[in-house]
Order: sequence, then C-alpha cells, then structure tokens
Amino acid sequence: MADTAATPPQTENLTAQRLSFAILGALSVLVLVTFRDYGISWDEELQSTYGEKLLALYTSFFADRSALSYVNLYLYGGFFDLCTAIVNRFTPFDMYATRHLLGGLFGVVGYFGVWRLTKLLAGDWAALLALAVLASSPLLYGHIFINPKDAPFAWLTVWVLYYSCRALMEDGQVTRGTIIGLGVALGLALGTRILAFAWMASIFGALAVGVIAANLKTPHQWLPLFWVKAKPLLWALPIALVLMAVFWPWSVTAPFNIGVAMKEFAHFPWNTQILWDGETVMSNDLPPEYLPLLLAVQLPEVVLIGLGVALGVAGLRLKQHGVPFFTRPKTLAMLLVSVVTLLPILACAILDPTLYNGMRHFLFLVPLLGILAAVGIDRLLWWVMARAKPVAYALVGIITLSIGHQAWIAYELHPNEYVYYNAFVGDLAGAEGLFEMDYWGTSLREATAAVHYAIDRAPAPPPGGWKVEVCANPKSVMYFLPDGMATFTRNRAEADFYVGLNALACRDAPLETGRVIAEVKRRGVTLSRAIDLRKPITSPGTPPGPP
Repeated sequence: MADTAATPPQTENLTAQRLSFAILGALSVLVLVTFRDYGISWDEELQSTYGEKLLALYTSFFADRSALSYVNLYLYGGFFDLCTAIVNRFTPFDMYATRHLLGGLFGVVGYFGVWRLTKLLAGDWAALLALAVLASSPLLYGHIFINPKDAPFAWLTVWVLYYSCRALMEDGQVTRGTIIGLGVALGLALGTRILAFAWMASIFGALAVGVIAANLKTPHQWLPLFWVKAKPLLWALPIALVLMAVFWPWSVTAPFNIGVAMKEFAHFPWNTQILWDGETVMSNDLPPEYLPLLLAVQLPEVVLIGLGVALGVAGLRLKQHGVPFFTRPKTLAMLLVSVVTLLPILACAILDPTLYNGMRHFLFLVPLLGILAAVGIDRLLWWVMARAKPVAYALVGIITLSIGHQAWIAYELHPNEYVYYNAFVGDLAGAEGLFEMDYWGTSLREATAAVHYAIDRAPAPPPGGWKVEVCANPKSVMYFLPDGMATFTRNRAEADFYVGLNALACRDAPLETGRVIAEVKRRGVTLSRAIDLRKPITSPGTPPGPP
C-alpha cells in the first residue's frame, strides 16, 4: 500500500475529533450512571486493605509499617489502592462503590490516552476508530470497574507509550513537557506493577534501532549518537523513581527489594486449577499457546481482523523502503508500540510464568492491540478510498455495525461485561466448558439478592441465625446481606443457603439436595446461582413433597 494514500481534509479531522469527544463524554456519563451496579471482585477486599495500610503508613509518619509486610501485596505498588483509600474519606459512597467509581473514571482517562496515542501515530480518524472499538469492547470496559491492579496498569502503559512516542518523534529535541509526562506516567506505572521497568528499556531499544538504521556504515558513531538521543530521557527517571517510592514504599526499604520482587514474580507461588480449552491445567504449567489462544477468543473480531491488516501494511512498507524505513521517527514510534505488545506474548510462551485466571495479567495488551488494529484499518480505508469510494464506505458501514454489535453485547452482559468471548469461539455459549467465565465472582451480587429476598420473607430465623455457604470469596456475597442477617459457614450440613459460581471449583454445588432460587445468566450461560438448602415445611399429616 503506497504512502500516497489520501489524507483527510481538516474539516473531516475536526469531525473525527468531535465524534471522539462525544464518545468520551458518553463514557463519562455511563460510568457515573452504572458504577454502583458492579459486584465485589475476588481481590478487592485485600487490595482495599492494602490501600488503607499504605495510607496509615503516611498518616502515622511511618510508625504503622504493616503495609510493608501485608500478605504478598507489598511486592506490588499500591497507586490505585492508596488513591481510593484517600478518596474514600470524602465520598458519600461505600468503600467498594468508591473503588468502582474511581476505576471507571480512571478508565475514561485511559480511553483518552488511547485517543491521544493513536492520533499521534496515525491521525484523527484512526484515533476515533481505536477509541470506538475499545470503548465498545466488553472485555476491557468490564475490567475497569472491578480489576484494581491490571486495569490501572493497562491505562498507565498507554500513557507511558504516548509520552515515549512523543519523545521519539521529537527526535532528540525532547521538550520539558514530554519528559515530565513520561516521568509521571512511568512512575505511576512502576507504582502499580514492576513490569513497567521493561517499558523504559523498550524506549531505549527503539532509539538504538533508529540510530543503527540511520548509520549502518559508521558503527563507531552508534554509541555517541545514541547517547545524544537518550540523554534527555534520563531526566524522566528521577521523577519516575520518586513516584514509585511513594506508591510502592517497600521497593526502597532495602537496596535489592526490586530484584527480590522480579525474582518472585518470575515464579509466583500460586498453583491452582484453571479451565483452559476444555482441559483442567495448573496455573504454573500452562502451555505456550495459552495467551495467544485467549487473545484470539476474547478480543473483538474487528481487532483481530485489523491486526491482520496492520501486519500486511507493515510488511509491504518494509519491503518498499527497507532498512531506511526505521530512520523515520513515526516508524520508530510504531515499532515501540509493537514491541511492547508482542514481546510479553513471546515471553509468556517461552518463560512459562505462573498466571492467574484468564489473561488479566496481560490486560494491558488489549488497548495496544486495539490501537495497532485501528492504525491498520485506517491505512486500508484511505488506500481503498483513493481507489474505490463506494467500497470504502461499505467497509466503514461494516465496521460501524461491528462496533454497534459489540456495544449491544456489552449491554446484555452488564454488569459482567468482562466475561465476553467473541464469535470465533461461538460467543459465551461456545466458550462455556472451554474457558473460565466469572472468575472474579462479580455476578454473585445478583445471586445474593435472591437470598436476601428469601430471608426477608421467612417468618423467623432458625436457632443460631441464618447460615450461608459461599463457593467464592465470601466477601462477594456476605457484603450484600445486611449486618446481623446471616453469617458465613463452610459447613454445608448447617447451611441454610448456598451461593456459588458456576465454575470448576464449585463442581459440588448442591443442585440435587437444594432448590435453585436464582441463576445469574448472560447470553444463555449460567455464571452463578443461589440455592435454598432449607428443609421444606410440611403441615401435620402431610407427606413431604418437593420444595
């Protein structure tokens, strides 16, 4: 595809910008309207406690040091958790609603970052496409409310890459604003996950490629020229390290703590069963194709198609221009985004790390893959527009329908959008029995409402009060039952109600001995259920019957 493809006129650019801001405005309203709909995800209780302990560390002037040894969370930064602990002091909402509100608002800032980065790489229309595709992606949107670690890290990765690409395109004349922006974004990312150190290494790698490509015949100049270009970016490191220390204080309490954390995460001591491609596998023994397959079945269809187009465009341009292609600052920026996207996938396949359910540790790949796909589709559309406008308009219509279909699926899945699977695997029904569904346990809130209703209608509690067995994190259920109404139990023999996920770990749900009073379903698939385990009440002389 030639580089001489048509360029949209300024008026159309303004149209694309207005449409983009309309999407961002709609997202903001949607967050404010729906943030209280979400259940409590599995990790939120621990993460919330970690945030409170970090706040106590500072408000006690370092006397309360419990945050530096809390469970294993001290190995992570607590940027989002500390922020929510602070904001929770001032909001009228409960602790978890506040977390969901901040997660949603931070998500809007992340979507804005997607728009800024794509606009920098490929212009306003590509930015509009990336924003529309990712804003309507159920997988990504659902995570922003309930995932307190991976979702913030995904957005911070976008902002690190935005300022990194800006620095590359400023080509040795890096502005103060770019350095400060890069330092802040990198520092907050490091204050969330240690993986952000790899992003800085990738920036310098992209600079090195540009220097080598421009000076193939003079290798003796590579190092001095690289130093000239890299030196300004080093000013971002002090800013980043200070912010890292604020949000991840454990990292600076001993000289080698960062190395300890890196070693720990390489082989994280978490070993459990995961449902993958219809088989039960252990989390520390996943096959190399684990992550690529999950991406293939959970990314929106338009993203997967767009990635194929982007790969073809890149191959054609590389063939056309050869090595000098990498001397262009914009090409280096695209290379940087591509490397940060592809290297983790390769590393996951080669290094065989321990992974949690689904691909939540790699959620940061979703916006980056969406951006690359949007750039590829944008280039294709302008190439077709210059040659056959009716065909180009037809493609725009198909893409628009695809985005609308995604948004409709998100509506039907609400507030469990993150369980989305695409049409290539047969939607949720096709993925059932093959892959994890509601591993966060957010649908349990809806199932618990049936228990609440049943208890309200009961004439009186049994001796010792109502007992509820939970197959999931008990907090995801018990939090939504008023204080004093019921207590959690692990003993099924004494339980009056059972609430659990329709998951591998809950295979022994008492379906035969109890009465199902609620099934939380989305698109024909059961995510969780509530079961009444009470013995049926019979009148004197009346033989027992089914409840």
